[in-house]
Amino acid sequence: MVGEYSYCPVEAKHYLKNKVSHCCWSPRTDLIALGSLNGRVSVHRYKLACIWESSPPHQNSVVTCVVWRPDGKCLAVAYDSGHVRLILANDGFVYKEFQYPTSITYLNWTAGLMTKQEGKGSNAPIYFPDLSSLTMFQSDVNFNTSDTFKLSQLLADSEEHFFILTVYCAGVLNFYGSDSFLIARWACKPSLLSTELQFKFLGCQFSACLKYLLILYSWTEETTGRSFMELQWVPTTGLVTFGTQLRNLSMHHSLIRISKTLLDKSFDQICTSWEDMILEMDVKFTNYAKERLSRNKKWSLGVELLEFILFGNCPASLRKFLVEDWTAPSLKRTGTATLKAYESIKTICFQQLQLILQRLLFHTSELLGNLRDTQSYAKFGVSVRQASRLCGTIGCVLQKSQELHLVIEKSITHLRAFFKWLYVAILGLSGRVLPDDFPRVTPAERELVIDFITNYLQPVFVQGSLQSFSVDLVEQYIRSGEVRKPLETVAAHSLNEDRSRSHMRTLIHLSEEQLKSGRFPTGLFHYCPKATLADLIMHTLEDDITALFGPPTAGDFDRACFGFAESISQLLCCEQLQKSCVFDPAWNFCSQFPAVFTGDSKLRNSPTDSNRQSTYLAWSPSRAELLLTEFPFDLTKTNLHGGRTACLEVDDIPTVPNPNQLAYEIQDLEFFTPELLTLLLRQTARASISGTTEEPSSTSHIVMVPVQLLLAACDEGISSTAVSTACEPLWSSSNCHLPTKRLSELITSAHVESLPCTATKLATNGGRSILFVLFEGSCMCRVYLLDCPETDGSVVRDNGEDEVGDAVMEAGDPDVVENVT
Repeated sequence: MVGEYSYCPVEAKHYLKNKVSHCCWSPRTDLIALGSLNGRVSVHRYKLACIWESSPPHQNSVVTCVVWRPDGKCLAVAYDSGHVRLILANDGFVYKEFQYPTSITYLNWTAGLMTKQEGKGSNAPIYFPDLSSLTMFQSDVNFNTSDTFKLSQLLADSEEHFFILTVYCAGVLNFYGSDSFLIARWACKPSLLSTELQFKFLGCQFSACLKYLLILYSWTEETTGRSFMELQWVPTTGLVTFGTQLRNLSMHHSLIRISKTLLDKSFDQICTSWEDMILEMDVKFTNYAKERLSRNKKWSLGVELLEFILFGNCPASLRKFLVEDWTAPSLKRTGTATLKAYESIKTICFQQLQLILQRLLFHTSELLGNLRDTQSYAKFGVSVRQASRLCGTIGCVLQKSQELHLVIEKSITHLRAFFKWLYVAILGLSGRVLPDDFPRVTPAERELVIDFITNYLQPVFVQGSLQSFSVDLVEQYIRSGEVRKPLETVAAHSLNEDRSRSHMRTLIHLSEEQLKSGRFPTGLFHYCPKATLADLIMHTLEDDITALFGPPTAGDFDRACFGFAESISQLLCCEQLQKSCVFDPAWNFCSQFPAVFTGDSKLRNSPTDSNRQSTYLAWSPSRAELLLTEFPFDLTKTNLHGGRTACLEVDDIPTVPNPNQLAYEIQDLEFFTPELLTLLLRQTARASISGTTEEPSSTSHIVMVPVQLLLAACDEGISSTAVSTACEPLWSSSNCHLPTKRLSELITSAHVESLPCTATKLATNGGRSILFVLFEGSCMCRVYLLDCPETDGSVVRDNGEDEVGDAVMEAGDPDVVENVT
């Protein structure tokens, strides 16, 4: 019979490291994610061996939601601080983070309906090398080569499915495509709530066919003491009709954002390399100059060095500085480190920065080509003009990076000659006799040194005090402000010798209005000679990407995919609360349950039934009753009540002794498979002596309920009264008109497993036949492996549970993820 299992406990933990508040199995593997009250999130194998553990964004953050992406590759974690993190499941790398003003109370991830041809990804891998093959970044505190590899893998991953992430915060539902593209935003509210009563959002779920969204609310009337539950139906046919277009927009948004992240990290590495390179030389010159300026306010380092190289006049102070303070070996080390740092910046600029920019331009151009099909894409609110502007900005950044590359080559030439001249000068001043074959400073190198001292070695004064020396032209590109000496001044002869490049420069200096006049090629990039690379990357490019995809800053919008105005509702239940009815404090760990009910209500969506493509809603209006509703594939607002609904009374459990006829209460529920609903039942024995301080004893049981056997009550001709209006409750404690079955009539002893102590929460993995149970106190848990008996009495066990678990690697980033031993 369906649901008959034998339970084999494979692992038990009597003291978990963190108090667990949320638990969720991966939909594809035997991994379980645990969210704790101290904000930590960890992923474990089915035998509870910890793979990685992630620290919270803030010290006092509490995990409010944990959900898996349908493909099992990623986790979404929400915190009461308003943070939402998207984490790679294999090692805990945080690749995306959102920030909301208040606590996140609900998360959900849904897979869209896409065919393989519709799921074709970008063509970028055909034209660009794999970024992970490049020597991207040196290891530093915040980012390293391993993280670059993970981002490059995300960039190269052209997924075949379209995933929708749902985030609920402060009364507003937000829907994201492919992790980050905001598809819709809606300030939801119960339609049947006419007064200003405060309502509770319980949860929402897309249907299996993705054509409608089901939302569950609850509220309580303080004057009457009645509690209500409402089911809201929102049509979402646009997600199916325009699924291909939405997937393309979401995919390109993700690719552009990941490319921008890599670009930011590459540019940060340029800044880090430059600061490391310039530090020692800057300190040496600054300290010497401050000491000389304290004695003579008209003194100049440039003048002193020019007198030395032109006339051989070396003052005693300069001789002491070069020979004793900045010795020849020290100068040699400084020069070598400086030139290596410049070569590193040159490599990053040429290999990484320009390659990422070219790929970013490729993805934006692909998107622009799609958007020009206005019949298919105009409805989504992504502007062709903004996409074209973004292409122009990327081109401008690309040209500026090429300009920086030329400036670096020029600076390397000057610095190599300058360090060579200083090294030879120090040796000569120290009295050493240089051999005849020792490299001498050539007249050309001497001219480069004079040019460097005259034009590049400039003091920087702040409020009349010397702060540092600007020794090259790179800094003006990697700092905000403006380029003081553009490339035309630095390398004018190079441009003049290249007629084609000089002609292109002439065109680029035209205004935007002239470029748009039609006399010049489409897509010619506007060029601003005074703009710095830092401002272009950190501000202009970021603003243009936000303007292209950014939705309205406030208010509802749907990109023609959601019919929020066409939503309709049905009152599910009306329950009269008793004044003496209170919750057991342990129930506070179940945050999904509405605290206004005498029992618990929970929205669960079973996996899609490939034949019927039905969606099920299981909910418990009271502690002893469960309602199961099936929503068919063709559900519309005209046949909202077309699905089957049956009621289950939790009366008794076969073969479990109950001499005192104590009632069973529904503690938790979850779909194990589309055919089975798992219930966690609790039976509490109250103290018989009044005034005793002894805690009441409780027992817990796991029960598998066959879904179709329960829904069969609707087909057996059991009398029921149809719901006449949406305001009439589907169920009420005083009058239940639904087909009803008793639990003892549906199950046998093989459907039941008694637990050793009181349990509070369960998580199921039907695909792997695994079940996780969390016990009272949130520090004890047990994992069961379920065996299905055959007709001959033998059992069938899935032995592939370690396939994925053993392949998972340890966390590698000590800042984002902590290794757990």
